[in-house]
Amino acid sequence: MSSGNLADVECRVLTYSHDGFGMGHLRRNINVTTRFLADAPESSVLMLVGCSPESYFELPAGIDFIKLPSIVKVATGVHQLSSLRIGQLQAEALRNSLIKRVADVYRPDLLLVDYVPAGVWGELLPTLRMLKQRKDAPVMMLGMREIIDAPDVVREHWRREGTYEVINRYYDAVVVYGCPDVFDTVREYGLDRELTIPIRYCGYVCSEETIRPSEQMREELLVGEGDRLVVVTGGGGRDAYPMMRTCIQALGLVRKELPLTGVLIAGPLMGSSQKESLREEARAAGVRFLNYVCGNLSYLNAADLVITMAGYNSLAEVLRLKKKALVIPRLGPSAEQTTRSELFARRGLIDTLSPRCLSPEQLAARIRLDLERDDFPVEDPLIDLDGARQAAAHLAALNRDRAVAAHEDHGSAVFPTRGGMTVPRPGQERIDLVHPTMGSISEPLTAEAAVLSRPIVKHNRSGRHG
Repeated sequence: MSSGNLADVECRVLTYSHDGFGMGHLRRNINVTTRFLADAPESSVLMLVGCSPESYFELPAGIDFIKLPSIVKVATGVHQLSSLRIGQLQAEALRNSLIKRVADVYRPDLLLVDYVPAGVWGELLPTLRMLKQRKDAPVMMLGMREIIDAPDVVREHWRREGTYEVINRYYDAVVVYGCPDVFDTVREYGLDRELTIPIRYCGYVCSEETIRPSEQMREELLVGEGDRLVVVTGGGGRDAYPMMRTCIQALGLVRKELPLTGVLIAGPLMGSSQKESLREEARAAGVRFLNYVCGNLSYLNAADLVITMAGYNSLAEVLRLKKKALVIPRLGPSAEQTTRSELFARRGLIDTLSPRCLSPEQLAARIRLDLERDDFPVEDPLIDLDGARQAAAHLAALNRDRAVAAHEDHGSAVFPTRGGMTVPRPGQERIDLVHPTMGSISEPLTAEAAVLSRPIVKHNRSGRHG
């Protein structure tokens, strides 16, 4: 272990994601903690999840998970069990007790919560209280995607539920997985007026998985010479059936006029009966149907056009790959996807179509048009796609600060990690401090300034950013 690496103070990370509709929260936590472990390979990450990630993602060594009973989101702030046939009160008690017991035994150094500060049904509150009261209390960080719902809906809901108070009372920092130039999460949701803890934008969190060469993927998919490749994906797929059915019919129409290969990826959360229905329709239309794939990015990278919904991870992947995308947003249960698709389309990053009354003929016409267009996606220098690294660096710096504070109480010049190794106290290593991705960061920079490359949004009561 290098004594200059700010991320290598060995620690235990506990993450929470509820994943009430898709897999976005889980995937963000995996992307951030995978990057964290790359810089702190002796650390461990335990994930509290609503769906089993090992079935859909490759987890690196050091990450494991405990699955909670699954839930589904039916409206803003409203969830219900998706499988178990037990009452909601019993379900709440079951999830609550599991979360608290895991945290009690695991004793994390860092807690990373995605999106819901108090947890579904307030199930995190007993655990947050317990952890905060410990002498070795962990650092608690809240991660938020850039768009949750319409601003007035979020502000009203958070005030009614006491969410701002929960964040101020229990959390040490907030990171926003987005860019203020696209959507000013801090201002729109009143965080600058209501919160008294540091808030930081870190950019969009993208997967860092290896992408296979486009030519290799097209060969494997049997794309004919001169064919255009259109790949259709709906993220997890739980609510993608209507969109994908229309896409199959539209691709069938386009194939009558253009040399085209269509590939449809259903997603792991789509129901089996819906998958079978789509498989039959795809076969009749000459479209290739895939149940689920590992290495989703490689398929998208090979495409001439991607058709997708407007989930956070789906569009982050499109931005990373710089692919032409025709986006059909989900209409509910929140305004998240419609808002994101409108903002991205306005910046020339995607094309978008409303799913309201969308016919196969309308979609086919737009597919033909987008295949010929060369005016999107545009280069946008204000889009930051380095969110995984920056969020992981922020976690590392928070952990370092926690370790320093704990051992300064003992007056020691060095402090041990869990593995028994030691690193110098800050200041002693300043001359040769090296960060794994930024290189040498010597004299003028403090340790935290070197790790954190995005400005902090300072809270104040005036409603303006500091």
